[in-house]
Amino acid sequence: MNNLNINNIQKHYSIVFPHEYLEFQRKTDGQAFDMIENGEVIDWEIRFSALDDQFIANNINLVDDVNPDPSRIIPFAWSVSSGNNYLLDYRKNSESPAVLVMDHEEAMVREDAESESETPEEAQQLLEENVREIADNFNAFIACLKTRPSDPVE
Repeated sequence: MNNLNINNIQKHYSIVFPHEYLEFQRKTDGQAFDMIENGEVIDWEIRFSALDDQFIANNINLVDDVNPDPSRIIPFAWSVSSGNNYLLDYRKNSESPAVLVMDHEEAMVREDAESESETPEEAQQLLEENVREIADNFNAFIACLKTRPSDPVE
C-alpha cells in the first residue's frame, strides 16, 4: 500500500478515504474477517481490496455495473464466502461515509434496470435497491468484524 496509489484512487473518485480506514488497512494487510451480528457470524472471510494500481479497474470490472452511483459509492471489501461487496457511501457525508453492503446474488445489473424501467429515475431506484446501509461509518463497521483464524497449512 503506497501513498501514490492511494492519492491516485482518491483523485479518481474525488474523495478522501477516512483516516480510520487507511489505518485499518495498514494494520491488517491481507487479513480476513468475519462479520458478527448479535453474536452470530452473518458473513465470513471478508477481505479488503488492495489499494494498488488495480483498485479502480477492479471496481469498474467487478462492481460498477450494479453500483447505483459508481463515482460516490466506492467498493472496498468483499466476502469470499458470499460474494457480497462492502462499499463506502460518500453521498451524504464526504468526511465520514456510511458503509453499505451489496448482496451479489440480489443485485440488478444497470442494463437490466434500464430495460425494465420507463424512466431513468425508475432505473436508478432499482439500482438503489442493490445496496443497504449496515453502519453509520467505518468505525461502526469494523466494530462488527472479528479476525478470521488463518487456515492451517497442511
